[in-house]
Amino acid sequence: MARRSKAAFLSAVSLAALLGLAPVGAKFATEWEVARLARSAGATVAGISADPFTGEVQLSRLDLPLGTGHLKVGRLALSGGLSLFTPAQAAQDVTLENVTLTVGPGTYRIPRIEVAGSSLDQAGLRALFDGSPSTEPLAARVAKLSATSITMPEIQYEQSMTLGSATTTSKGRYENVVAHDVVDGRAKSLSWSGMSMTSSGTGAAKPAGDSQPGGTQAGSPQTTVETSATMGAFQGHDIDFAFLIRLYTEGAGSGANPPAQVYGPFKLGSISIAMKSGTDAASKIDIAEMASDGFTAHLGKKSWLSITDELKSLSAAGSQSPGEPEKATDIFRLLGEMLESVDTGSYDIKGIAITQTAPKPVNLRIGAIEMGYSREAPAQGASPLLPAQGGLRFAIDKVAFSVPDDLKDETTRRLIAMGYKDMSLSVAVEGRLNQAGDELVVNEFSLSGDNMGKATISALLGNVTDDLFSSDEAVRKTALMGMTAKNLAITLENGGLFDRLFSELASEQNKTPEQLKTEYSMIAMVGVPGFLGGSGDSKALGQAIAKFIAKPGTLDVKAVAKDPAGFGLADYGATGGRPADILDQVEISAEAN
Repeated sequence: MARRSKAAFLSAVSLAALLGLAPVGAKFATEWEVARLARSAGATVAGISADPFTGEVQLSRLDLPLGTGHLKVGRLALSGGLSLFTPAQAAQDVTLENVTLTVGPGTYRIPRIEVAGSSLDQAGLRALFDGSPSTEPLAARVAKLSATSITMPEIQYEQSMTLGSATTTSKGRYENVVAHDVVDGRAKSLSWSGMSMTSSGTGAAKPAGDSQPGGTQAGSPQTTVETSATMGAFQGHDIDFAFLIRLYTEGAGSGANPPAQVYGPFKLGSISIAMKSGTDAASKIDIAEMASDGFTAHLGKKSWLSITDELKSLSAAGSQSPGEPEKATDIFRLLGEMLESVDTGSYDIKGIAITQTAPKPVNLRIGAIEMGYSREAPAQGASPLLPAQGGLRFAIDKVAFSVPDDLKDETTRRLIAMGYKDMSLSVAVEGRLNQAGDELVVNEFSLSGDNMGKATISALLGNVTDDLFSSDEAVRKTALMGMTAKNLAITLENGGLFDRLFSELASEQNKTPEQLKTEYSMIAMVGVPGFLGGSGDSKALGQAIAKFIAKPGTLDVKAVAKDPAGFGLADYGATGGRPADILDQVEISAEAN
């Protein structure tokens, strides 16, 4: 009996001891597992603390290489996900403090990140840390993040870039950054309350006549440009952080590479940029609003960071040699490679004011700057800023300024005399490449002015090849000379300019505007056909111009090459520049209304 009681007592003591040590064992096991996962990713952690009763885990001084960058976290705390006595929660709250992220030339410091309802439970930790840096890039890690919200009261960044002899250092700060409904690295919405930045750029000015291999001489004067900027509230939707990182860090492989939405519509308000160069007085740009209907892209042949590195290397090499045309061609080629990954994108910038006090006063107002690009014809209901046939559209609307009084040239004098002291001009360009046919389709190149009118050019150019962007000057010039014009159309719309011009010229010649119009109409009627050889097309052109002069309204002139391949420099050379011979190879039609 005594022996059975002793055995029962020892069993009870042993069970109690095991129950008392279980939490301690769980604590050590959890901390050991987190440390193992960190080591497997190449990360270092100065301290790990786990509470098996509450499930809280804290990591201090986490240092994680990301292949294309570096992440440092002063403190990371997870709550409730690793509890010994309660089931793992479906979503956790995570707090990170003193976070430093280095990607490319930029370093981002975030004092505090609060993640509500995150996916970082034990499985999330395993997904975050498992794998080596070489097989788990930053984009893939971000794609594993889901959370109800991510709040960053402040983000600070620093960036330093050197292009040739110029170095620019910038610092900035975002306030109250909040991402909502993040699923697999994609946020349903992103906002911040404001942003501010400063930058300073210096570079050696190249002395006139310098022929040294280095491009600049020791002791050359330094030019300093100081810039400061502030931005108002930002509201964006459907931002895919993981894919955006892939664009910058990855090139396309051999697998599927479908276009993806990088971000949806956004709006940014109240932008102000102030600049000062050397000792000159500052200039300033104020923007009321910037908006976009979204941006889609696919991975390019090269990552955007690698293209940026090539641009930096190209600029540095360019500072060692005088080959400016070749360098410019290479820059356009690299920018083209970056644009090649874009599928659709649009931007609308409104209410722009540009002021400058020196070296000459400038006071410029721009109603809007619009840009839209679509690789293919956009779907029905897409952004109105996208060209209907696809391609690129760029427009500057209502550039308002006053013609300076101190300019003495004849054009300025005549503009002021005609009442154009205050002007408002607009310009638009729209076109697309038809790579299958080696064609450049120019839908519109127009210039218009308030109380002036509008001039529009459209064209179809042939034999437009990639050789135009070759780094070999001989190849580039050969490609340029091989281009042809298949058709060309010019439209003039009178909005008051021709009426004022005839009144001004008539006043100078002591004639009435009607007398001058009659005189110039007769000259066009006879002179144009005489100059062009007297063909039927030339007579029709002369009659249309004469009619437009007599009563300025709209004049349409169209020219179509008779050869389907177009009319090129070689064809022009064969004509010896004789207008009649040129007209034999081109069909011309004209109409005035």
